[in-house]
Amino acid sequence: MKQNIQHLIQKFTEGQLSLKEHIELADQLADEQNLTAEVVLNQDWQEKLLSEINPDHDLKPILDRVHHQIRLNEEAGSQRLNWWLSFQRIAAILIFPLLLSFLAYFYWPSKPAVIPVSYAEIQCPMGVRTKFQLPDGSTGFLNSGSRLKYPVQFIGERKVELSGEAFFNVVHNKEIPFHVNTRNLDIKVLGTTFNVIANEDETTEEIVLQTGKVDVSTLTGKKLAILKPNEQIRLDIEKQTFVKNEVEASQYTTWKEGKLVFRNENMQQVAQRLSRWYNAEVVVDDRLLDNYSFHATFMDEPLDEVLKLLSITTPLSFKEEKRASNADGIFQKRKIILRINQSKINHFK
Repeated sequence: MKQNIQHLIQKFTEGQLSLKEHIELADQLADEQNLTAEVVLNQDWQEKLLSEINPDHDLKPILDRVHHQIRLNEEAGSQRLNWWLSFQRIAAILIFPLLLSFLAYFYWPSKPAVIPVSYAEIQCPMGVRTKFQLPDGSTGFLNSGSRLKYPVQFIGERKVELSGEAFFNVVHNKEIPFHVNTRNLDIKVLGTTFNVIANEDETTEEIVLQTGKVDVSTLTGKKLAILKPNEQIRLDIEKQTFVKNEVEASQYTTWKEGKLVFRNENMQQVAQRLSRWYNAEVVVDDRLLDNYSFHATFMDEPLDEVLKLLSITTPLSFKEEKRASNADGIFQKRKIILRINQSKINHFK
């Protein structure tokens, strides 16, 4: 008996019942004395649906009510008409699929709607600086050759991704902190102004805080430091070490006003900065230049003037290679080679 009912229910769920089998299954479900049908129905329901239905819901009262509708209790000794038996069978056939639909609709755990996130990206060309505004009203500047990616609408969190250098003026929101992610760091702020340097061609990343407070961690969650105004943290990417210093923050943000500032930087760093600032290719071709650093501030000076000053204050010589043109007729970037000037070395010892 039990095996036969299981077989009928299985064929019903697969849509393969014949009319005769429909009537047989309806008779089994409508028989109030037939507990086997109820047991099989419960087991089948447990196996097929309850693995994904909220376990807090008690389905027995629901099944009881449905069976009450299906069985239409017989009164002892009453006469039953054939048409009434047929009606019971038809009712059972109709109500059984409605039972499955009802339970699946009301008790199947609904998955939260996934809201697609659309992103915007600002790419600042070489040789220029760009001002930006984010969806929450926060503003800032992107330095030459930098890239900022952010959602067109902040939903649940405020998070942006930075490659390059940027200055941020973040709108205060205690409930939703603002996060800047670089290749290696997560910078958490509430409302503050700060500068971030995270260039892909450099081995360090740097944060300087002007106002407010920032919490700096690695992308893996390791806490590094909490910065106060006029503090700097510099991460050595290769060694995975960092140093924290007191600085004059305003000196690190003058680039957004058009000032090119070098603070005792070695020649490799100078060449990288010049390349981005002037959209040129400046190459250090002599490792002896690594022994020299450069400290200066320039305001709207052309590249040639900066190179001349470099050659005066360090034992450096520079040469510009002839610019080649591409197939489309557009000339390539300027390429300047920096070398040591042997005749001037003794003057700088």
